[in-house]
Amino acid sequence: MSKIYICVLKLCDYLTFSSTIGYANVMGVTYTVYKPQPCLHNYPLMYGFGGLLYATLASPHVEVTQIDYSLLDEVERKLYVYPARLRKVNLKRMLLNIKGEGAVEAVQPKPKSMYPWHVIHLYFAPGSIFETVVITRLDTVKIPSTIRIGVKRQGVFRVICEEARVVGKVSGLTDPVNLGDLTRYGLAPDSYIVLLNTKTTRKGVPNSNTIVKAYYRENKVALLETGDGLRFRVPLIDVHY
Repeated sequence: MSKIYICVLKLCDYLTFSSTIGYANVMGVTYTVYKPQPCLHNYPLMYGFGGLLYATLASPHVEVTQIDYSLLDEVERKLYVYPARLRKVNLKRMLLNIKGEGAVEAVQPKPKSMYPWHVIHLYFAPGSIFETVVITRLDTVKIPSTIRIGVKRQGVFRVICEEARVVGKVSGLTDPVNLGDLTRYGLAPDSYIVLLNTKTTRKGVPNSNTIVKAYYRENKVALLETGDGLRFRVPLIDVHY
């Protein structure tokens, strides 16, 4: 029997899922600026809740548009995790002057000139809090008390979950959801607002790189609530196999 949980994720170290936003001038030097993503994609979260360590399989030297998340198929047999919304943010800033040599080439291709690559990196720091929904397949599935969602990204979270109940179904906008997963489970929205686009999709699941706020004209959005007053609005994905 499936159970639904609303989980609070409290960041214990640093998290660097980032997107480029432009450039800034610091004392005459032009820096590329990276900012944290507005929400957390659900695939690394599913790896974390499944007890696996997530790391991108894309090579920085080869253009990759699809990734075969083979281990993700096994996780989905036990649970499904929605993208995480941000409740509280604590940001830190780091200035980097990086040469295109050695291990750094795994981050950025070697530049054409001899000059270093200047970067301003904004990242989530301890004190940041996210919230997500987890649907388990069986009563025997245990929610971990800590998860880690990456190797280079760190991202160690303390997990506090409470079972949620469905208090109704409505139309309108949802909390963050994976567009490709909704379509795969027969829950394609009438329209949506894009929150996040990553570079690669899951093999066989178009638009799985796109996190959105979905809109439904019909009453397909479940209102979830816990005893502590936490609330979510998401269409319920059936995780049964």
